[in-house]
Amino acid sequence: IDQDPQVFIDKVREIRPDVLGLSGVLTLAVRSMKATIDGLKAAGLKDQVKVIIGGACASKEAMDASGADAWTTNAAEGVKICLEWVKT
Repeated sequence: IDQDPQVFIDKVREIRPDVLGLSGVLTLAVRSMKATIDGLKAAGLKDQVKVIIGGACASKEAMDASGADAWTTNAAEGVKICLEWVKT
């Protein structure tokens, strides 16, 4: 919640990652995650990057509300999801 969505947008535009991970502890973070994902959509970048959310606030409901592609509260599971996305 303490990072402006534009920071993520600029960095995605700069390095063109396959995956963007967002993490939050408080449920307030879901609004910030949504703002970041909405910003990626507005910038025409969302189709170029998969977004996974994690942290204590992560849930299916948070994923749906934010527009993320996946969620997990388990780091090892998150790695597996990301590896599936980047398989060639």
